[in-house]
Amino acid sequence: MRGKLLEDLENIFNMSVKFALGEVTLEGKKLTMKQREAWTRVCSYTAQVMNTVAEGFDEKQIDEDLKELEKLVDEAKTKTKDVGAGKGSKKTEANKAT
Repeated sequence: MRGKLLEDLENIFNMSVKFALGEVTLEGKKLTMKQREAWTRVCSYTAQVMNTVAEGFDEKQIDEDLKELEKLVDEAKTKTKDVGAGKGSKKTEANKAT
């Protein structure tokens, strides 16, 4: 179970790194610095959660960390969606990732 959780967290980390570095465009537009900063927070927090999971298995702490990570991802996705606001219903990379 811990291995699967770490694998999922690694996927989130890798995806958020691409957004943070500006390697992903949405509807042909680059992310703003503010949007990239939101994804940088997701990267950092994901790394912390991965470290917590790898070091031990305090289920209560992991649950709290995962809830916080979910909140950060949701905030970053909301900021990222602003790039294409009002542009139809294309599914963005951020939405596909989570």
